Amino acid sequence: MALQRIAIWLWGTNAQDRALLAKLDVTLLPYFSLIWFLFGITRASYSSAYISGMKEALGFEGKQYNYMNTAYLVVYAVCQIPGTSLLTILRPKYVFVTANVTWSVLTLITYKMTHAWQVIVLNAIEGGFSAIAYVGAQFILGSWYRKSELGVRAAVFCVFGQLGTMSGGWIQAGLLQTLSGKSGLPAWKWIFIIVSVMTIPVAAFGWVFIPDLPAHRAAWYLTDEQKEHAATRLGPLLYSLCVQMLQNNVMAYWMASRGYSTIQQNNYPTGIYATAILGTVIYAVISDKVQSRWEVSIAIGLTFIIGSAILVAGPANDAVYFFAFYLMGTTFAPQAVWYSWMADVTSHDFQLRAITTGFMNSFDFAFVSWWPLIFYPATDAPHFRKGYIASLVTGALTLPFIGIIAYLEKRDTARGIIGRLPTNDFLDQEPENAADDPAGLVDDESAPINVQPKTSV
Repeated sequence: MALQRIAIWLWGTNAQDRALLAKLDVTLLPYFSLIWFLFGITRASYSSAYISGMKEALGFEGKQYNYMNTAYLVVYAVCQIPGTSLLTILRPKYVFVTANVTWSVLTLITYKMTHAWQVIVLNAIEGGFSAIAYVGAQFILGSWYRKSELGVRAAVFCVFGQLGTMSGGWIQAGLLQTLSGKSGLPAWKWIFIIVSVMTIPVAAFGWVFIPDLPAHRAAWYLTDEQKEHAATRLGPLLYSLCVQMLQNNVMAYWMASRGYSTIQQNNYPTGIYATAILGTVIYAVISDKVQSRWEVSIAIGLTFIIGSAILVAGPANDAVYFFAFYLMGTTFAPQAVWYSWMADVTSHDFQLRAITTGFMNSFDFAFVSWWPLIFYPATDAPHFRKGYIASLVTGALTLPFIGIIAYLEKRDTARGIIGRLPTNDFLDQEPENAADDPAGLVDDESAPINVQPKTSV
């Protein structure tokens, strides 16, 4: 009975949902989480390698570090919409595994580069094959999980990305101490080799366990009944600009100016991603429980404002700077909350959700690809005052933006145009005839899940 209560707490009272979710949570969710984890390590490895010897070894000058990131982001943004749309044409297993393996090879090649421009070119190519990692995963997760289930799963997925970014700094710090010079290679090269090798078994796991989309009914580990149930049970920009202060090595540059060691510059910024994990999980759980996303979004917007205001003020005490950076880490939560919100309001239209998922992130990157060049150029290090001011302004603009989206969602959901219905309350109640349900669980396939679009408003 204890195990049954745990299962009900994790996956709900509906027996069919419980059996399906248990399998998805040990196959689909771990695969995308591990890929996003490795993605976080890979992107962090470039930042860590840059401050750990790559800059000098490859002759980076001026804004070339920014150009490297911009080249990656531009191609990443351009490839997101076609990449996500491709998932509606080809089986996702083929798309993801091909992208994973190619991405792994490109990461490995990086350690052989001898000039900064070569790394910039490789980053651009890698951006194309990485584009599917985030938006594609959000699209697939939104295809399998309901509104009351999606926020927490999206949070788990995003948390693994933050863990990967944290691990990138730790790995580089460890390599500086243990593998530097081994086999004639500096520590910054070893991280690219290690990350590449780590990606291969995860890609193999995906080949075996990615269940594609519910409509494919292709997952070998689901019964025919579970495949049918899965196929029938389911009926943004300002944030990205705000969090630029947490990327582009901003904190590491500041720490270097204050005399912190290279190892500390790799380790201390990982605290940002620890608070990111905490914020992502808490906000996602709350939004799933209340089955509404706007309330936690307001809290995130206020945090943008407070953290940015502290940095704009330029406190004299180092501890206050650390507090501001770590506080801002919690504002990575929209990675889970806002994409779950998008899935909620587009769940009535499969293709619309695929295109919107790609467009949403591509629109972000249409701005963040050039934003650091203006507000966080490496030549401004260690002080990025204009960047902090830009973050404060964009943070303030999130509040009316959230209000508009919440109003439109409420209006159109009431009209029956968009979204999915909340989980029915009767699923949590005892059946009227206990003899018909000896396990005390309701299993009702007739409960409506999707809001069907009307022919007219």
